[in-house]
Amino acid sequence: MMGKKVLAILFGLLMVGMPLAFSDVSATTSVTVILVSDNVADKAIAEYLANVTGAVVVTTTWGVYDPNVTAEVMSYAPDEVIVIGGPDAVVEQYVTDLQELGITVERWGGQNRYETNTMVMEQARVKFQLQFNGSVMVAGNDSLAIRNALQIAVQNGAVIVYVNKSTDVTGVMERFQVKTATMVKTPASEKVMEHVKEQLRECNCTAGEVQVNVTKETVLQLMLQVRERVRAIEEIANETNSTRLMQEVRVMEMTMEKANLALQAGNYTRAYQLMLELQIQTEFGLKTANGEMGAMMERSEKVALEREMAKLEAQISVMERAGIDVGSLKALMEQLRVAIQNGQYDEAKELMNQIKAMIREAYQNGRQVIREGAQKTRGMGSSRP
Repeated sequence: MMGKKVLAILFGLLMVGMPLAFSDVSATTSVTVILVSDNVADKAIAEYLANVTGAVVVTTTWGVYDPNVTAEVMSYAPDEVIVIGGPDAVVEQYVTDLQELGITVERWGGQNRYETNTMVMEQARVKFQLQFNGSVMVAGNDSLAIRNALQIAVQNGAVIVYVNKSTDVTGVMERFQVKTATMVKTPASEKVMEHVKEQLRECNCTAGEVQVNVTKETVLQLMLQVRERVRAIEEIANETNSTRLMQEVRVMEMTMEKANLALQAGNYTRAYQLMLELQIQTEFGLKTANGEMGAMMERSEKVALEREMAKLEAQISVMERAGIDVGSLKALMEQLRVAIQNGQYDEAKELMNQIKAMIREAYQNGRQVIREGAQKTRGMGSSRP
């Protein structure tokens, strides 16, 4: 199995062929962070908005809570955070974390990625006064189609819309008051595009097509994401001692091996389709894993407190790196650690509330210092992909 560092390097190389000209956070007087999951549909919409507004995109693994993600958002000292996706994709704990810090948060998410897609496009028109060029880029629910649709939409100022076989395409065209559509087709979405084409004929709309072929690089890129998700499920399975999750991981690994064999045989389309199926399976697996973790925290007060303590440590580290004095906070954190170790949970909760209040005050007072540090870091070319 490839090491995580190697995977990260490979991902960077693969993304070179798909450049997007995102604005620098320092170019704006205020800072908006878009928090989104690694679901390709939601993330593409986030990247679209970042490109045209200068917002910063921070990504979390679908359905997983990671305190370091909260800390990363905090490191930009945003004026507001827009969460793209529902609570299954970007868990509600992030909203709670950010609101505890006094950060304004709003969520743009529907019942599924199609509803989220339409909601974000409509909200963006109002909030950011975005003007579209009167055309729509239509993509099926697969990574290759979505990434290519994103690039063309950004270049042309078009609306990007995701569809499946049940999508009312005519209704979408009317909703955005457009009459021109370009369908991005891949081997995985040809049937869906036939449905789109029929509906476009009915609404007397102009339709164009872009055919995108699956390559080895396409499959490898998708494998990187899925491997990370499987690892996340496996880590939670080990932490919660869940036999059910470990069985799911084994099944996923078998599918991954099938895809790898197809890839080695040069059957890129087959490998790609298997990875798309596995992409969906991992989302179900992550949702289950999140539930298992929540159940374990309900059973164990110690686990819940340790998890919360890890979040506070990450937040304190952000302020310390920015040059804010956190000596008093670190002293209290040591007391908190001892209280948890000794089973003094009531005392630990009191300390935790005190620490949270102090973090919020220190963060609010030091936001400008933190933001200036973020701008310098991005100016040196360091940012999370």
